[in-house]
Amino acid sequence: MLIFGFVVIINIDNVIRFMIAKRIGNIHPITTVIGVVIGIPLFGILGLVFGPLLISYFVLLIKIYETSAMASERLERIKTISEHGEL
Repeated sequence: MLIFGFVVIINIDNVIRFMIAKRIGNIHPITTVIGVVIGIPLFGILGLVFGPLLISYFVLLIKIYETSAMASERLERIKTISEHGEL
């Protein structure tokens, strides 16, 4: 029964965690694994939660920065086009 518990229960927990993270949070499984590997040494057992969250927030921050940079570049192009059109 102990072997069954280790083999079945632990593996089901790992698979279900990835499936829930993918469906609910739209988090890639590799992000979850990297977050857990980084989070456990930093936060201990709470790293199981905070590690993937921090990685996801970092990726989101990069996406926001890229979107902001693209929007500011587009705004600058519009300004220069409108200035050249008025001359």
